[in-house]
Parts: sequence; structure tokens; C-alpha cells
Amino acid sequence: MQFIFDPNKDHLNVRNHGISLDQAILVFSAPNKMTLQSMRQGEDRLMDIALAEVHGVVLVLVYVMRAKDTVRPISLRRASTKERTLYARWIQTN
Repeated sequence: MQFIFDPNKDHLNVRNHGISLDQAILVFSAPNKMTLQSMRQGEDRLMDIALAEVHGVVLVLVYVMRAKDTVRPISLRRASTKERTLYARWIQTN
């Protein structure tokens, strides 16, 4: 799987969330991830929520698939309280 992103967008993500987009694979490849789907600006966006075992925190990755094997991360950040609760409930039932 290939991950592509704008270096300027990565810089903003690090500044705003303290995490580089090059870490997106931690969430994308997590076996215990929960994936939600949403449309934004006519673009089919996916949001993965997963416990990143390396960091021990729940992270949220928002991304789009550019091709079958190409992921464009939009945002990578710590999950909000609401997202952590949703994820914990999902883990319990799956």
C-alpha cells in the first residue's frame, strides 16, 4: 500500500495534532480498526479509528483511496472522548 500526502499538509498536521501523516499506516493497517464512511465536498472519505499499540492511544485517520493501492491521508490525530467511547463500544461487540 502506498501513502501519498502533501508535505505542507503534513507540516500542518504535526503542528495541529502532534502526529505526522507518515504514521498513518499504524491506524490503516491496525487489525482492530473501526472504519466509518462519509461524504465531504463530493469526496468519499473514510475514517479509521484504532488503538495504535505502539503509542497506546486511540487514533483517528481520515483518508481517501486514490487507487486500489494508494491512500491519501487527510488527517491523523488522537481520538476525541466521543470517538474513544464509540470505539470502546465497538470493540466490545466485535
